Amino acid sequence: MPRKARRDADPKVSYFITFLRVVEEGGFRKAARKLGLSPVAVMNHVRALEDYFKVKLLKPKGGRLTPEGEEVYRVLKEVVGKLNLLKGLVPEVEEEYRFTLKVYTAETPMEYLLPCFLVRFREFNPGADFQIDVGSMEDVKKAVLERWADIGLVMAPSEFRDSFREFEMIRILNDRLVAVVSPLHRISKGEFVSLNTLIKYPLILDKPGSDNRMFVDELFKKNMIDYDSLKVKLVLRGSTVIMTAVSQGLGVSILPEMPTRKWVKAGLVKTIPLRCEEVTLSLLQLKAKNVWTDILKSFWSYTRWFVETYGENPPCVQRFTPI
Repeated sequence: MPRKARRDADPKVSYFITFLRVVEEGGFRKAARKLGLSPVAVMNHVRALEDYFKVKLLKPKGGRLTPEGEEVYRVLKEVVGKLNLLKGLVPEVEEEYRFTLKVYTAETPMEYLLPCFLVRFREFNPGADFQIDVGSMEDVKKAVLERWADIGLVMAPSEFRDSFREFEMIRILNDRLVAVVSPLHRISKGEFVSLNTLIKYPLILDKPGSDNRMFVDELFKKNMIDYDSLKVKLVLRGSTVIMTAVSQGLGVSILPEMPTRKWVKAGLVKTIPLRCEEVTLSLLQLKAKNVWTDILKSFWSYTRWFVETYGENPPCVQRFTPI
């Protein structure tokens, strides 16, 4: 007997929400209680999604995600997040169709996060323009405090957090410093490398005053390493140039891990965790305290959505999803 066609071929947004809640609550019954539905209704919503996507989303025992379910979950979480965000942003777009957001950023966020971060904001606000300035961490702080900029973006060691008490902040993500070496280097096969071992090799460092140099300075200070004991072969400018030199076998370096990911994926460099007293880096979004405009409210809401959706794995770093 032919299978009866479903009346609702296209799933409703409420089915997406049900599926997300089943995954996050760890079962149909818990999700049903949270949603105010019967367990049967919850199961029917999930089955409707399985019929639509033509895959099994949950394993029969334990209710854990199948590999296909993991991919559907990741995409639906982003879709539902965007829909929730649009509820707050669309009215503001209608009221103020053209506006300029002034952003002052340190070089590390500019190098690997800012372009797609702003492009995604423009998806919700087609009338948005951006005025972008780049400077040191102190330049960013001054610009935000003196209202030259609406928003500031900095990457800072956790030890510097007290210096941001004058600001309201959102932590976008955390990062760490790693050894960056050529895939052919003798230490590239190790699971980790001690900092004392790494500095025996010719080093490629960023120039003094740069973000990367500030991070490395803090690392060496924390581990009581004197610059006079180092074999510094090259002093270059920026992560991209440094990784190019490393990939050519000219030396080893120490950089934040996230900017290296696409290079690692392409097989151009290898990163290795450092065994030492670590320096945790935080990418922070700043604004002046008690200052709110419609533009700031929109961008602040957008950033919270971005953090909730992507966590420590933003598409700007590995491009898991299209811009």
